[in-house]
Amino acid sequence: MTDTGEESGPVPTVGALLERRALLDRDTPGLVAGSLRLTFGQLQAWAVAVADAFAAAGVGKGDRVAVLSRNSAEGVALYYGAARRGAILCNLNVRLSEDELAWILADAEPALLIVHADFAGLADSLAERVGIGQVWRFGEAPMPLPPDRPAAGKSAIAAGAVCGQTPAVADDPLLLVYTSGTTGRPKGAVMTHTAMVWTSATMAYTLDYRRRDIGLIPVPMFHVGGMSFVTFFVHMGATAVLPPAWQPEAILALIADERIDHFFAVAAMLKGLLDAPGFAESDLSSLRWIMAGGAPVPAELIRAFGRRGVPVVQTYGTTETGGPATVVDLAHAEAKAGSAGLPFFHTDLRIADGAGRALPADAVGEIQVRAPHLFAGYWRNPAATAEAFAGDWYRTGDVGNLDSEGYLWIRGRSRDVIISGGENIYPAEVEAVLEAHPAIAEAAVVGRPDETWGEIPAAAIVAVAGAVAPDAAGLARFCAGRLARYKIPQQVEVSESPLPRNAAGKLLRHELGAAVAQSSGRLPA
Repeated sequence: MTDTGEESGPVPTVGALLERRALLDRDTPGLVAGSLRLTFGQLQAWAVAVADAFAAAGVGKGDRVAVLSRNSAEGVALYYGAARRGAILCNLNVRLSEDELAWILADAEPALLIVHADFAGLADSLAERVGIGQVWRFGEAPMPLPPDRPAAGKSAIAAGAVCGQTPAVADDPLLLVYTSGTTGRPKGAVMTHTAMVWTSATMAYTLDYRRRDIGLIPVPMFHVGGMSFVTFFVHMGATAVLPPAWQPEAILALIADERIDHFFAVAAMLKGLLDAPGFAESDLSSLRWIMAGGAPVPAELIRAFGRRGVPVVQTYGTTETGGPATVVDLAHAEAKAGSAGLPFFHTDLRIADGAGRALPADAVGEIQVRAPHLFAGYWRNPAATAEAFAGDWYRTGDVGNLDSEGYLWIRGRSRDVIISGGENIYPAEVEAVLEAHPAIAEAAVVGRPDETWGEIPAAAIVAVAGAVAPDAAGLARFCAGRLARYKIPQQVEVSESPLPRNAAGKLLRHELGAAVAQSSGRLPA
């Protein structure tokens, strides 16, 4: 590619990744989404059209573009189009309530909201409520349609679109990924082009990925993990397959039909496959391995897939690490079941004490990560950004230890996050909604172990004097529209005495969690 002198290195931005891949593999299958099949050349042409449409709409470098959709080919084109234009893509979690989405949009201040038809009504309401001037819908102008083929007579690289001439540069923000906050408000983690390219590189050099692989992306693209794989498969020259939804029987058929080599999933998704009719007879012969994360994977689940000849390797990471932090190597998939594994190739890991000193093997402390694929900080939140780092180490807030062989074992989560089906639920956010109920004086939310989801949220509540406390069904009705469904407590225990607290008034959540886990009715007074 032509060197304009603006940026060193051959592939400084995510937009340049697709340019280079389309140059090398113009006619190689790049993306499969239902009946739509695109080569890398076609995907590049679509990204160019999207970037041009952004320019025509006045969307420039640094402007935010919000997307409300389930996984889609359009979402991939929008990502690479934004990367070319220098815009910042903000994929919205479709599972959130309107109130939650409105807060995120007000914080991100997007210049443009782009939606799938399924969410058109919600998008119109949000745009009016937040004040978003432009709303595009998939399949309607000015959102470009996917090309049938690259324009005749042109190369896979658009005329004049060489690496150094795209508006974006390596350290520009590319993704704004909102995570739930411990204070009840989400935080927008900013991922730069550099971070996403390094995320892809650390994955490529750690696991058994190969050019021309066919990989499934079943995890949501509104999580950083989904976008990491969207980036990675282009970088690697592999075909990405986007299923329309996670339906275990259909996924098993897709694995066989498309000859899937590998994919990432959370434990609840794998259990769904295991429990699906026909799992024992399904054709998994193409699968080399599965990577699983989001929550600890039960050892028996790993062994069950091992009996079908498919290693399941546990991984650990956060939004702020771009997804990858550690992973169990294939050779030890079962022997180290329960461990979160070893650091990825371009990733450093340490266990630190409260003073930020590295701890020796077997000592329990905070898990900290240092890598070129870390996020750049929290959007418009310098205080939270400063708190998240100890020097150049990202403080995960999770607690664990390294064994004598360097494998990470996660022992707890200091921030009390509940992980249900791979989704993070922070108690403070849920408790704030519960305590807005007129009959609730006090509320606390903890995770209760669940075979399917890993954990489910459970609430302990104290009623206002003279009031009747709501049951689980009543509380669910109250929370509807205020919280995403997965955050709504599925078990409600009523305490006739104040919730347990220490002398400083801090909730003794561990005591509460033990009581909820053992109780099927009311909490003991």
